[in-house]
Amino acid sequence: MTGTEARALVSRARATGRRSDTGPPRTPAPQSGSHCAVLLKPEIMTVAHAADAAARAVRVLEQGDVSVLRCAVMPAADFAGRGYLLLHYPRLHRIAADGPGALSSGARRELVSLMTVSRATGAVGAYEAMTREAGLSPTALETRCREAGIQKLGSGSYASVTELGGRPVTVLNGFLPALAAHYTGPGALVGLLECHSHREIGELRNEALGALHPAEAAPASLRGALGSQAREHGAVLSEGRNAVHLSAGHLEGMFQVWRYFAAFDGQGVESTAFGRSLARHGVPLAAVQALAADHNLTEDSGETVAPHGATEHLSRDAVLDRVRRWATAGKGWEEGWEKGWGT
Repeated sequence: MTGTEARALVSRARATGRRSDTGPPRTPAPQSGSHCAVLLKPEIMTVAHAADAAARAVRVLEQGDVSVLRCAVMPAADFAGRGYLLLHYPRLHRIAADGPGALSSGARRELVSLMTVSRATGAVGAYEAMTREAGLSPTALETRCREAGIQKLGSGSYASVTELGGRPVTVLNGFLPALAAHYTGPGALVGLLECHSHREIGELRNEALGALHPAEAAPASLRGALGSQAREHGAVLSEGRNAVHLSAGHLEGMFQVWRYFAAFDGQGVESTAFGRSLARHGVPLAAVQALAADHNLTEDSGETVAPHGATEHLSRDAVLDRVRRWATAGKGWEEGWEKGWGT
């Protein structure tokens, strides 16, 4: 994959208003190393600068010993409209919609601790918060939450103690409605990159992806390089609009590669590199697919965990072992399968 090819994809997507794709790689990703997805977000894939951003991202990845196996570019509004955005951040959306009831055990304890030391008398998800005050826009809610401070409770779970209707309330994932609206603006695109590296995903996120805020990221990292490009053109990135996402772990990476590429070709999750490894270790397909939506899973201890978050800092072999143990114990996935989570 080259920067020239990435530029051509952007041109075709812009001209047709539809997804443009390099197509399946000649050989599948090996069952070793890290197989993951990179998402180039609308704030960097603007009308004027998308081609430069896509080409620079490919170049930075290749320089970081990451092979780009496949690339697709599509309108951001189509990405959101087809449900990709919701599925890319399933836990963020679920907590924003369902509130405290969707939190894992650990995140719920962190919420209780936060509310104990604050003046807040209740906690609501972001969308519930939008109904508590007339005229409150997604942008205004995000601004209010960021000014109050955003505290991470757990995987995909963030809280801000702010005011709604003149009363202190803890708002969960208060930035999410504005983030989602950002994908529906006119003209912007998203870029999707299927990647493989012999390096661990944790190392890729620390070094190839870079710090959460592009202004603080190393110049040779994705966020550092794309942030520099944005500044060259007078655009401003931020912690919340940070240009690029790289899969947080092997489990999340498998599902993102599957949704954006393999499923587009009509293939199942077992066609991905990590999916093939799970199948080789005897993990049933039903058990794998039921983890896709990142619903809380109950451990033997009785604690609930976020499957994607619980595996994001683990090595490839450790994730294989943990998913295999979840499937063997039957914890959390049979009910989900019966509800249709894996269909």
